[in-house]
Amino acid sequence: MKSLFAIALAAAHGLLIRLLFGSASGLLEIMSVTFLFFVPSLIGFLTVILMPARKIATGAAAFFTPWLTSLVLLVVTICLNMEGTICWLMAFPIFAVAAGIGGVVAYWLRKPKTKGVDNWQKPNTLNVSLVFIVPLLLGSIEGEKALTPKQMVIEKAVILNAPAADVWKKLLSNKQLRQHADETSFAALLGFPKHVSTTLDTLRVGGTRMAYYEKGLYFQETVTKYESERLLVLRVDANPNATPAAVMDEHILIGGKHLDILEDVYELHSLPGGRTRLVLSSRFYINTPFNWYAGIWAHYLMTDILASELNVLAE
Repeated sequence: MKSLFAIALAAAHGLLIRLLFGSASGLLEIMSVTFLFFVPSLIGFLTVILMPARKIATGAAAFFTPWLTSLVLLVVTICLNMEGTICWLMAFPIFAVAAGIGGVVAYWLRKPKTKGVDNWQKPNTLNVSLVFIVPLLLGSIEGEKALTPKQMVIEKAVILNAPAADVWKKLLSNKQLRQHADETSFAALLGFPKHVSTTLDTLRVGGTRMAYYEKGLYFQETVTKYESERLLVLRVDANPNATPAAVMDEHILIGGKHLDILEDVYELHSLPGGRTRLVLSSRFYINTPFNWYAGIWAHYLMTDILASELNVLAE
């Protein structure tokens, strides 16, 4: 019973910190080192400290037990629509590891230096106050200072059994895309809406191409350069204010503070035997304090989205 209480109390603390960070957007950033590294470490620390010592007998137990607290926090925030599933799936691995490290720190501080003697002193009012104040203080100091914009380019290619002229026509056609009921792509598993239709008003520099997705998501693209049957360059103009709240979590909103797609480029290369090599590249930026981690997810997500776009043209 005490173990469940410890997990519940540590999760409640995490939930409160999340509410405070969410209500002070601009001053406190959820996409921050403080929130994604320090806060889970504190949650893991509290989980282990509050548990009966006999329940955490090894360093491994101290590392993995806070994962349960992280899981409780995940479920609660999703059920309360405070966080999106996609965001949590991306954040949970690093969140859980940070919580585990906090648990190990608590274990070693509490580990008896003398056999049978618990060295950990019960927290006083000052200690408890610091548990709430320190994350807010660190978060307010960090703010948006640690955000680092980084541009990335992802490229995918497919070889089509059709001449460049036919591929070009298909690329420019206004079409309703076929849906795949058995879609099991990485992007689909993460809940990214499927592409349903594309329209192009006219083929000229300044022409508008609209790409429509499920759940009301759409992107307006402007033709910035083209060479018939060879090249089509599109500037992507994402409007985050037009994206329904239920479609994307605010922290991975395309066109938002942390993620934006800038440009898509289609290149056609004629091959022997009447075939065509179609290359699709996308230039986008991420803006987080931990682009090394966000970039891994962005790479796999964008690669999968581009592959899906090319598969449609290959049909």
